[in-house]
Amino acid sequence: MRNAGPWRNRALFVFASGMIATPVAFLLPESFVGDTARALLSFYGITAIIFGGLFAVIWHRDQRATEALDRGEGVLGRWRIDAESWQKFKLLNDEIHRQPGVFLNELSLRDEVPAEGIEIIVGKTAIQIDGSIHRIPTHGTPEITHSELHDGGSGPSYIELSLYYPGGGQGASGVPHSPTRTALRFPVPGTAWREARKITAHFGGLLPGEPDFFHGRGDGSDPEDLSRCGSCGFETHQFKSRCPQCGAGLQSRRWSRRFGLGLLVCGIFLSGLMGAVCYYTVPMLLHPGVEVDGTRFSGSPGQALIVLGIFMLVMAFSLTTLLYGVWQMKTGKSSRRVAYFMLGIFVFLMLVAKVIQMRGI
Repeated sequence: MRNAGPWRNRALFVFASGMIATPVAFLLPESFVGDTARALLSFYGITAIIFGGLFAVIWHRDQRATEALDRGEGVLGRWRIDAESWQKFKLLNDEIHRQPGVFLNELSLRDEVPAEGIEIIVGKTAIQIDGSIHRIPTHGTPEITHSELHDGGSGPSYIELSLYYPGGGQGASGVPHSPTRTALRFPVPGTAWREARKITAHFGGLLPGEPDFFHGRGDGSDPEDLSRCGSCGFETHQFKSRCPQCGAGLQSRRWSRRFGLGLLVCGIFLSGLMGAVCYYTVPMLLHPGVEVDGTRFSGSPGQALIVLGIFMLVMAFSLTTLLYGVWQMKTGKSSRRVAYFMLGIFVFLMLVAKVIQMRGI
């Protein structure tokens, strides 16, 4: 994104106009504005608030990253590419794109190069190329799956970062967004090779990082950083969401314990809720048609058995969630078998609910 500051200001203006238009649409008297104009004004206001606010936040973050690089904060390397070298790299990039299975370059390469050349500034969490900012958070999206410095030989040398976007959510047609893989390639002059090696080591996770809420230093000093692939057994202390060998999901011991805490809380809530339900309803279900404590189950014995079976399945799901959470918190590991078992119970309960709805039991 080039010149994020002006675009951020425009987005803020759109957001502010939406904040004004939305209440105005409802406050104007009916004699002054018709229903159609009111509907259009309110639609514009809501749309402007959503999209104006969203893009204002995105472009504000881009602008902050640009300003931080200009101040030299966290800069790993800075160099300029002359017009001739830039044109050679542009031809090389086009040639790379013609190769099968190659990720497309996110960088938009201009045809005309100014006389002073093109400046490239590489920071720890952002890269600015020709005034275009590319934010690459240490722990977030996009994730860098590979970092390499290519020796161009007789041609231009360049750094290539393989980027992974996990996708998720649904599009307008209801189809889920699939994961996306792209690349960020930019040229490196011969005078900046020392900086380039440091940059590829940094983005490749070969250098100790700054610990935060998501991950530690990633250098093996903290055992909680260890992630193990349940499919192929690959292990790493580096921050990775996908296994580089088989593509399966990775989860560190730290996050296994955190998810375990979440499962424990959910398991306690569900178990307590089901315990209370069973305490008040099971005596009636065991004696259908008989009044127990002033109430009775008016269904047939068969229907009572179905309800009891559902209660037992829900209780089994709740207790499994609770115990699995305790186990994850204690070991820092995850188990596919338990996860599949819980998923099986959930799917079976959904099928039973669907059958009951269709037959009106």
